[in-house]
Amino acid sequence: MKRSLERLHLGVPILVASAVLLGFLGNSLQAESPTETRPSFPKAPENAQPLPSPAGFNPNHRVTDAGSRSFWAHTFSSGAHSVAVRGQEVFTAWYDVRNGDSDVFFAKSVDGGITFGPNVRVNDDTGHARQYKPSLGLDAAGTIYLLWRDDRRGHADIYFARSEDGGKTFTKNLLLNDDAGWAYQGNPAIGVSPEGNVYAAWSDDRNGQGDIYFTVSRDRGKSFGRNLRLNDDAGRSIQSHPTVGAGSGGFIVVAWEDFRNGRSEVYMARSTDGGKTFEPNRRVESGAEGTVQVSPSIAVDPHGRMAVAWAQFRPQMGPVDPPDAAKGETLWWEKVRQGDADIELAVSVDGGGHFSSPMQVNDDRSGRPQAFPSVAFDPRGGIDLAWEDFRNGQADIYFAQIGPGQASLRSNQKVNDDTVRAFHYHPSLAVDGEGRAYLLWTDGRGNPFVSSADADANTEEEGNDIYFARSN
Repeated sequence: MKRSLERLHLGVPILVASAVLLGFLGNSLQAESPTETRPSFPKAPENAQPLPSPAGFNPNHRVTDAGSRSFWAHTFSSGAHSVAVRGQEVFTAWYDVRNGDSDVFFAKSVDGGITFGPNVRVNDDTGHARQYKPSLGLDAAGTIYLLWRDDRRGHADIYFARSEDGGKTFTKNLLLNDDAGWAYQGNPAIGVSPEGNVYAAWSDDRNGQGDIYFTVSRDRGKSFGRNLRLNDDAGRSIQSHPTVGAGSGGFIVVAWEDFRNGRSEVYMARSTDGGKTFEPNRRVESGAEGTVQVSPSIAVDPHGRMAVAWAQFRPQMGPVDPPDAAKGETLWWEKVRQGDADIELAVSVDGGGHFSSPMQVNDDRSGRPQAFPSVAFDPRGGIDLAWEDFRNGQADIYFAQIGPGQASLRSNQKVNDDTVRAFHYHPSLAVDGEGRAYLLWTDGRGNPFVSSADADANTEEEGNDIYFARSN
């Protein structure tokens, strides 16, 4: 049964001071329609404690181990899943061109991100095909799952590999899309449930336009089921850039950019049976008519709460045309970074049945854009966010927290610690059991003033690296 999205309001007012202070949901949400039946998802933890004051981040560390400033490396993945953490182990993934073409690489830290081990190539092809945009997942047993776009068959497919030895070796690569043609597949996103089910979603042109396709593995990545189309629109509109949130008990949410109404909005579909079936698509409330939403990131916690973040443009200010997936979307990335986009956040405490009114996360008034957020739940009850931010005239990595039951968003923090004017793009965020934040991003401090379009095209002799930081 299709449920309408009813806007919720906060039990505390939104305060405005020198920075934008945002109300957090906690347990203070009240529905405008008290008679509507809500999904039976548990509420936020009643014993959630306020987070301690943020202590900043440790010094940045370079993860890539090839010669600095000699190749291009990128962290971009749909939904920003490029880093995961388990105790003192930190797992990272990216793609770079150190070997002359683009390959997927992995690196692991066993000391909480202070040092990283050797970079491990994941794709097993022997030719000169390109691999892009890995998305990383991790289960409770420490099995690593990687999903990426792969051109080894002469066109863009979705490939997968897993590691059961901590990333020392990876399994034979597995093709996931089951179409017989030469259609484009790209922008993959992965989610792993507490039970070890692996969920994969991606953009797919097999029907002549961009759709969102999905598949699931119920044997920890050894095999996958048939592909399932998730978007339920009847037209030929474009859907792209999915993000996957996996909860317990078969609960899954996939969100994506959707152009069915003539501009990009965030739509979602959810399943309560482990991906066998999905409910009808619904739009995540944007808060204002005519706005443009791009690059969503989703997080789901064990208590049934859901957080969705995205970059939002005011009406007539954002990219109107969808990304041209087959011809390279880097120019579309540049369009996303133009104008005054802000990072917005909406939260649900009932598994996506209802959402809060969106909250602006960035606290600047520079008139410059923010883009490509990554969101994660703090196990103590808060929400962490990271994004790329142009408030200082170049792209930096910024971070913010919302504490459980708190009435304000803490001040934004700059994470990259270099002092040169360089680009820092596409952050990915994970949070450990103690509430420490782990961030991975694309970093151009070795090659200042290079745009992402230059980087993706590999037109310069110098390049960029993958950098990491952990909160104290």
